Amino acid sequence: MSTFVFIGFRGSGKSTLGKWLADELDLPFVDTDEKVLGFLGFQTVMEAWDAVGEEGWREAELHLIPELLEQDAVVSLGGGAPLLPNVAKAIAVCDVVFNLTASENVTADRLARSCDRPELSADDTEMRLSRLPMYAELGTCGIDTSGDLESTKKCIVEFLEHGHQMPPAM
Repeated sequence: MSTFVFIGFRGSGKSTLGKWLADELDLPFVDTDEKVLGFLGFQTVMEAWDAVGEEGWREAELHLIPELLEQDAVVSLGGGAPLLPNVAKAIAVCDVVFNLTASENVTADRLARSCDRPELSADDTEMRLSRLPMYAELGTCGIDTSGDLESTKKCIVEFLEHGHQMPPAM
């Protein structure tokens, strides 16, 4: 079984890189946020959070994600999912877990260009800092995605081919 997982704070590039890697490896791509939206019956994350709140969203993640992580696939997890104990257990047995990080400025810029996610707030800064240790603990490979996309892809390929990463070119 080959399961490749992308974790990290929102705006770190999990979906973009997950889709790319799935294509490269000829594996299915699973975006857990999309699966949760389908399960809950909403079109956007904002609609779902307005209707069911964080508690309803997390319950759906707990219900869906452990099974999704048992597939031969590339799986991109929502930013809060790895903090759920049963999800963290499921992540811990996956082949490769990419912990993606990006600077706060890069993250804020990416989120500002998104139509379905609110911009970063002061609370987000604290949340991001509180989540980083868990992401680092679960990750088998940490990659800073603040640089250009091609350099980040090169780091992923290098890790998969040789078990280590090259620093991203800035």
